[in-house]
Amino acid sequence: MIRLARPRLLSNIAVGVLIVLLFLLPVLYVLMMAFETPAHFLNSPMTPGTPTVSNFGQAWSSANLGGELVNTVIFSVVSGALSVAFGLLIAFPVARRLLRGHSMIYTYLFIGMFLPMSIIPMYAEARMLGLWDNAVGYILIHIAMPGLPGMALAVVLLTASISSVPLELDEAAWMEGSSYLAYLWRVIVPISRPALLIGFLYAMLNDWNDIIGPVVLLNNPALATVTKGINSFAGDNSSQYTLIAAAVVIASLPVVILFIACQRQINEASLAGSLKG
Repeated sequence: MIRLARPRLLSNIAVGVLIVLLFLLPVLYVLMMAFETPAHFLNSPMTPGTPTVSNFGQAWSSANLGGELVNTVIFSVVSGALSVAFGLLIAFPVARRLLRGHSMIYTYLFIGMFLPMSIIPMYAEARMLGLWDNAVGYILIHIAMPGLPGMALAVVLLTASISSVPLELDEAAWMEGSSYLAYLWRVIVPISRPALLIGFLYAMLNDWNDIIGPVVLLNNPALATVTKGINSFAGDNSSQYTLIAAAVVIASLPVVILFIACQRQINEASLAGSLKG
């Protein structure tokens, strides 16, 4: 045990250093930029100066971040909720092998999560189907588009969760006359709550952080998202770096607060998944 103490200590130190270098330092640097004056940042970008909060007010008003945050919340929450709802409707018959070609459906959705997102075909399809430059089309594309962890990830997570549910529960529900949707809602949803939560958070976060989608699929300024507002501070000839950093901090706060609020549920979901595995 004494011999293992030193390697374990060294490994803990190495992991801590990697976390600081890869995650903590970039976050702290963005925070430092958000409180810098443009003149000081251009003259000395690596050292902090006198902090100022004027960047936040200017970023909020110049890019209309208030309205864009509202749009982003609506798009992200709706697409995340619909992703897990549709994912549940697909995952149950796939997990119970009620569909012909269930393994092919699962494989297709699993592989689709890792395919690169094709921007030009996505734009052409959206224009052809009338899904371009409208909220409904933007949400639907984020639910089902290959390369996005929306409905496909929910199906993968829920299939694994439902497969662990005993078949006797299904049979008992059918004998008692329970309907299909009522059984899903009353039995499967509570049991699969960890997978539903993880699927919802990943789908929502993917929509929240989407940079390319709003530029390609949305042209109406009234539908602009927060990432599109952040991009407005970057130009070909000059960029307002301190305002970009302030806007990034503003856009990140709701997600950070949400994940802090759901930390207990996320830990329980991770524990439940490890126990099932």
